[in-house]
Amino acid sequence: MLKSADLATIEDWGPDALAALVELAAKWTADPLAGILHPAMELAAWEGREQVFLEAEPVAAAFAYEAIRQAFGPQIEFLRQKRAKPTKWWLDALGGDHDRAFVIAGATDIAMIEEFQAAIIAAAEEGRYIEDFAKDFDRIVEKYGWEYRGERNWRIRTIFETNIRTSFMAGRLRQMRDPDVVKLRPYWQYLHGESRTPFVPRKLHLDWNGLVLMWDDPWWETHFPPNDWLCSCGVRTLSRRDLEKLGKTGPDTAPRDALIPAIDKATGEMVMRPQGIGFGWDHMPGDLWERGLVPSALLNDPDAGPTGDLRGTHLVSIDKAGPIADLLARARPFVARPLAEGLPPETYSKAFLTPFGAEPGRAKLWTDMAGGKLIISDQLFWRPDGGWKGGKRGHGAYAALMAEAIMDPDEIWMGLRQVPDLRFPDYVEPMVTRRYIRIDPEAALFTLFEIGRRSWGAVTGYASLNRAKPDFSHIDKQRVGKLIWERR
Repeated sequence: MLKSADLATIEDWGPDALAALVELAAKWTADPLAGILHPAMELAAWEGREQVFLEAEPVAAAFAYEAIRQAFGPQIEFLRQKRAKPTKWWLDALGGDHDRAFVIAGATDIAMIEEFQAAIIAAAEEGRYIEDFAKDFDRIVEKYGWEYRGERNWRIRTIFETNIRTSFMAGRLRQMRDPDVVKLRPYWQYLHGESRTPFVPRKLHLDWNGLVLMWDDPWWETHFPPNDWLCSCGVRTLSRRDLEKLGKTGPDTAPRDALIPAIDKATGEMVMRPQGIGFGWDHMPGDLWERGLVPSALLNDPDAGPTGDLRGTHLVSIDKAGPIADLLARARPFVARPLAEGLPPETYSKAFLTPFGAEPGRAKLWTDMAGGKLIISDQLFWRPDGGWKGGKRGHGAYAALMAEAIMDPDEIWMGLRQVPDLRFPDYVEPMVTRRYIRIDPEAALFTLFEIGRRSWGAVTGYASLNRAKPDFSHIDKQRVGKLIWERR
């Protein structure tokens, strides 16, 4: 992450250095690395299944981080894949944002946040206790001169326990959802105080202790622990035999917990949240990560266009695009047709996902014509606030065409652009872009994917705003950077 004042640093690299970076990226694909990683990942997956199968009677503490303090592979993986995200206060990142973003409430210095992340990872890997993390906390605070809010010991405990416990449960969720585990141990049991006995137990959490529900019961979507700050509750899997030992013939009925009104401190609006669940904790830690879905956008600028001002500045120009007329002359007509406007968002989402064999809630890994790997999921269509991303200017109607542009493009361009974080104007981020261009006499559009230090995913697809006359000049401006594939 770079400050605006340091933009000259990027430019000082010079066009040759930036072009060399993009040239290298254009030649690299994930397949060679996958050949190395696949055996290791397969072994880790089997180890994870074995850990769950070896769960004993109600001795849930066998997996509690406070009990054994040993490295837990899925937990480490979850922590490592996160990217540092600046926040002004804790409400800047809620729910699923934490599946991909590592945040320290009130911290905006990326380098400092990354050091905190490294300290948490070390604690998880090496079995360190909170006393060890406290030393890292003091060192990092002094190094960066961070003036944090709150009392020292409270901040240390909050940062340490929140990250250790949520990452642990995210790793457990991945193990528990393994198809082999679900087949043999399809019941999940809520456990109060799994990692430690709280000084002041929460009444509802005590009431849920011992509750047994099917692994896919909707109740877990909002009640999978931790369910509040410093919550030490957990979940364990059960087999049919385990259920019988508990004197049960089947799973329990999910509690009908009351919804209570609360003021959303971020928006000031009245919202309803489940009773017994802390604000912002009504989600499953690791859910989006475990399902392989595209992360929530880390830049709160969902409708930013890729051209024009700083947010769309191209940094690299390598190949010269041929005349748009030549591209049009050899273009194939779209098979897909635009949908009507005003349809439910899910209709547009399904129109995009179906050609790839994906479906809502489950991602699909797609290999494009140039050998690049893309994660295709319905998360591409939703903003961090839960709103529909494709509604502006009728872009959702082009969902099926955007899918066709990715699957069967006329050209694929790789480039580099710099993007500001609109909440933190002093910061910009270089983003590697991948543009899929597709035109025919009646339509012209491109779909943009990008990856950077803190975020990745699809920004959006852009189509002609005038269906009667496609805007080929707008599409032509996107043909910049390195041409990595073209239809012959």
